[in-house]
Amino acid sequence: VKMTLDRASQTSDENPAFLGNEEFKDFLKVSDCSQVSDGGAAAIIVSEDGLRQLGKSPSDAIEVLTVQTATDSLYETRELLELSNTKVAAARAFAATGLTPEDIDVAEVHDCFTIAEVLMTEAIGWAPEGKGVDLVKDGVTTLDGRVPVNTGGGLVSFGHPVGATGIKQVLEIFRQM
Repeated sequence: VKMTLDRASQTSDENPAFLGNEEFKDFLKVSDCSQVSDGGAAAIIVSEDGLRQLGKSPSDAIEVLTVQTATDSLYETRELLELSNTKVAAARAFAATGLTPEDIDVAEVHDCFTIAEVLMTEAIGWAPEGKGVDLVKDGVTTLDGRVPVNTGGGLVSFGHPVGATGIKQVLEIFRQM
């Protein structure tokens, strides 16, 4: 589905504000939501020896420096505009690797809704709370910006094949490296 920015920004029959919540309905339209779709994906994860057995060199692969996760209750959200799980997981990843948000050159973040990308940039530490939208406005997250985010268009562009989404995002980052 092709949609111009003007059309995506306006509520219409083709782009309804579908929420019943009076406080938020004017701010979230169909074009702000990724479409859940079907898909499949796989990744081959091997050691350096396994890489050699496949006839591949280290330049054909990526090295995973760390994997960090965080969980929280879905029912006791303290702050609706803070992605606390992402904030905790990012802090753990930076601590485990000695890197900082400024060391990141490109990112693929989970953006099932347009607001999610903005909130992710804040949780990762590129912008203070409430200022992530300024990164978008200032072009920081565009393809030629300081830290391109979702270079393949993100889930709103690509669709959201739930089980395959994470691997698709890893593939996109691999392509960018």
